[in-house]
Amino acid sequence: MPKGIMLTPQQQEARREEITSVALRLIAENGFQKTSMREIAVLANMGKSSLYDYFKTKDEIVVYAFEKVIEENIQIIHKIISEESSPEQCLRKIMVNHLTVPKQYRSVLMWLNAESDHLEEGYGNRLKAARYKYQDRIQSVIENGVDTGVFRRTDAALMTRLLINSVIAIVYTSRPSGSVEKMLDETMNIFLHGIMNGRKDYD
Repeated sequence: MPKGIMLTPQQQEARREEITSVALRLIAENGFQKTSMREIAVLANMGKSSLYDYFKTKDEIVVYAFEKVIEENIQIIHKIISEESSPEQCLRKIMVNHLTVPKQYRSVLMWLNAESDHLEEGYGNRLKAARYKYQDRIQSVIENGVDTGVFRRTDAALMTRLLINSVIAIVYTSRPSGSVEKMLDETMNIFLHGIMNGRKDYD
């Protein structure tokens, strides 16, 4: 931030958002490794030293961006759960929302999925906490479906991870079999009803 000028917390947060937007755009265009803090500072119209007042590293920028996306999506999940009584429809709507992550975030999310183990410990812990919080909300929908007899008894935590990863694969597949919406709908049908003919009791 400019030296000698005091910004309100709201102004500081707005500046962080601007910096994050610039950084994500550069990362999407050039990749994480080829994006420098100096480039981010230039496009954000600030000195490099001022950039460090907000973020110390690129890792911190991408984890901050991830946390913001997760928190926004958790709020949406809460709204879906409050408005939709059917566990099945809840999951379908949550996964539709899962695919609406802005394009500029996708490169960062791919990088985080592949390289998260290489983050500094503090950033890695923040990333895990955000991921687990998001997964827990989706898992609660599956557990509710089991409790109400809509879903069979299953490992809700495992099913949550399988569902999230299946939906991510839809976005990044190199051999699409239809539109994203169509593939999501079919994925949810497979996830919820399986591929076996007839009914089998797994309990």
